[in-house]
Amino acid sequence: MNKLSIVAISLLSAFAATQVSAATDTTGFYVGGALNRVTADTFGGSETGTGVGVYGGYNFNEWFGLEANLFATGDLGDKDVDISAGALSFTPKFTAQINDIFSAYAKVGIASMAVNVDGYGYDEDFTGFGWTYGVGVNAAVTEHLNIRVSYDVTTGDLDADRSYLGLKDIDTDIKQFAVGVHYQF
Repeated sequence: MNKLSIVAISLLSAFAATQVSAATDTTGFYVGGALNRVTADTFGGSETGTGVGVYGGYNFNEWFGLEANLFATGDLGDKDVDISAGALSFTPKFTAQINDIFSAYAKVGIASMAVNVDGYGYDEDFTGFGWTYGVGVNAAVTEHLNIRVSYDVTTGDLDADRSYLGLKDIDTDIKQFAVGVHYQF
């Protein structure tokens, strides 16, 4: 996670020197992708891995928008158990413009979550709804291209689709540190 943080801060610092037009439009549709460092807290333990995500939304003005975020992870488990997680979230997003290049945002909303546990001869799916919240910093590289660094937490009580493992539900927290790139239309 430290390497990803250093890369993200370096990218944002490098682009801070880039001249962006004062007429940069921060309203309208945007769509992008992200590389995530994910930590899933389930079953009383914590597993960490890499995930990918796509996000998009619409900024009604320079301070308020709506955003959807879909992400998934690969293997978060150890050598005997594979754990994968994913979520689809919908949030209002509140943005504070710092200057023509940088802005900071916060968001809170709902999420549909899924966790799969595969190991020791069992393949169990846990699904449900939860809450998501996050904060981030956005840097306008050009008039339309943006880079952002974000930290999101998605939490919920997930129910087992079947009960092979003898568990009916699990409390799950999924934390993401992400570096994303998006296009502002």
